[in-house]
Amino acid sequence: AIQATPLLMYRAAWLPCRPGPGGASGAVRFLHYNDSCLSDKREVYALMERSGADVLSILCPPVQMQFDVFDGHGPADAYPGKLIRRWQPAPDKVNTEISAGFLVSRWPITRVDCAFVGPMADRFIAGIVERPGGRFGVIAVHPRSPRTVERWHEGNWTVRALAVLASKMRADGLSVVVLADLNATPTGWRSREACAAGGLRRAKPVLVFDGTYPDVVPLSIRTKQSTGVPAVWPASIAIDDALVSEGVGVEGWGTLTRLQSEHRPIMIDLRIPASGTSAANTGGR
Repeated sequence: AIQATPLLMYRAAWLPCRPGPGGASGAVRFLHYNDSCLSDKREVYALMERSGADVLSILCPPVQMQFDVFDGHGPADAYPGKLIRRWQPAPDKVNTEISAGFLVSRWPITRVDCAFVGPMADRFIAGIVERPGGRFGVIAVHPRSPRTVERWHEGNWTVRALAVLASKMRADGLSVVVLADLNATPTGWRSREACAAGGLRRAKPVLVFDGTYPDVVPLSIRTKQSTGVPAVWPASIAIDDALVSEGVGVEGWGTLTRLQSEHRPIMIDLRIPASGTSAANTGGR
């Protein structure tokens, strides 16, 4: 009972529902992927194109892709809405303090000033998507993995700030979608705190026995060596997921074939009610 209870809490869907080729009518398609800066940029661009997603969150993109997106125009032709977060080094100038990432959208995105959440404000890529069928809030976040006591505390403070940010968006009348790699187990404190304090629910359906990390059973965490043995649930767990506010319906959730990262991409179709209207009045894709 102790183990099962967290698995059943804060869930937006129960039954398996894989994203269809064309997406559910009226749904918004999201792609979320942590590349760990390991793939060729062409692989990630091809993944984005194949997904047919409307809103995409790419964490730790390949370095050459960062030049394209952060300092160039890519991929503005397909996704005119764009928000970025640049890589920032840790005080030792070697490790990462803040990971790089970007959000792109088929519709314009207005950046949200996150200063009100305090010192963790620069950990978020947050905006309001101006969809013709109704605007909504989207947040990309990547708390650092708890490899040291300091990183553990910092990641937990990031999750507390995430709850404040999501609550503020909801108070402003927005539906909220959080695309995250929380670097924690799905039933761990970070996931439960984000949901309980932020008014969110996990998008992954309860009866989907699949994970996003690791894709292959590791031989050594420190050297990233692999046994070559595919990791299947429960050896692979969904540390990458979408967290959604009340009223957002899950039409499809599924993992995609991995690239070079140890994370698998996820594709999610969500039915998002227009601000101030019922879900029945939202526009299509």
